[in-house]
Amino acid sequence: MNATGTTVTAFAPASVGNVGVGFDALGHALDFAGDRVRLTVTEEPDIRLDAITGLTTDLPSDTTSNTALRALTAIQQECGVSAGARLTLEKGIPLGSGMGGSAASAAAVTAAAEAWGLALSDHERLRFALEGEMAASGALHADNVAPSLFGGLVLCEGEGYPHVTRIPVPTDVVCVFVHPDLEVYTRSARNMLSAQVSLSDHVSQTQAIAGFVAGCFRSDLDQIGRCLKDVIVEPQRAGLVPGFRRVQAAAMANGALGASLSGSGPSIFAWCETGRAAGIQACMAEAFHVEGVSCSAWVSAVNAAGARLED
Repeated sequence: MNATGTTVTAFAPASVGNVGVGFDALGHALDFAGDRVRLTVTEEPDIRLDAITGLTTDLPSDTTSNTALRALTAIQQECGVSAGARLTLEKGIPLGSGMGGSAASAAAVTAAAEAWGLALSDHERLRFALEGEMAASGALHADNVAPSLFGGLVLCEGEGYPHVTRIPVPTDVVCVFVHPDLEVYTRSARNMLSAQVSLSDHVSQTQAIAGFVAGCFRSDLDQIGRCLKDVIVEPQRAGLVPGFRRVQAAAMANGALGASLSGSGPSIFAWCETGRAAGIQACMAEAFHVEGVSCSAWVSAVNAAGARLED
């Protein structure tokens, strides 16, 4: 346990949830945005949020509803930590953006493990960070928080607290990411999904995710391109984002391997070869502008780094 007054800062990146083909199973980190947590060890056992800065400041400050505080409370209780913490949170990820707003819990777990002197395994870090995901979306799905913790492209499998496997990505593949000036909240976007899936769609999507993962391991861009699709969830959510089909079509027409909603949207991502990224970034942004929707666009590595200490 570090001494009272010790301060640790950790950063966790934004992420793409689902990666189109892998609903609640695949996710990858992004390198242009994230959340930052600054944690100071206190003698009193209380866990308090002192300040929120950045893109979003209107967040709950109680230990049940705040993603970072809920994760820390779980660590404190399960690991028998007698000390407390005071936090400041810098939000670099807007809420309802499809960029993985649970990054704050990944940053908080990373900071707490260092500040409280805990040798947490990767599985434990994920389990505690998922407490924050539960606060954010009401479900234990790890496709955002796992890549935010561990970086790169990850596969999450198993009920409850899943196992995570890092999936290799071809070296010449990058992610074009476009965030329109809109909001879609995960909890409501999950509630709209049908509980019934046709046998043909199930078979098609199973083939697609298997082929996509195989293509990543083989660095087979043709296979990745054939399989980076979503025939179940995307059609149900496409109407939440004005211009989605136009933006998706623009990306594909300009050489993207695939394009879909990031998480539940409204952001849209496309995978492509590095040399095509600038053109795809421009045409996706233009497609939104044609629809009268302002947006921001970036190009990110897919193998972006995960949560890390900053001091």
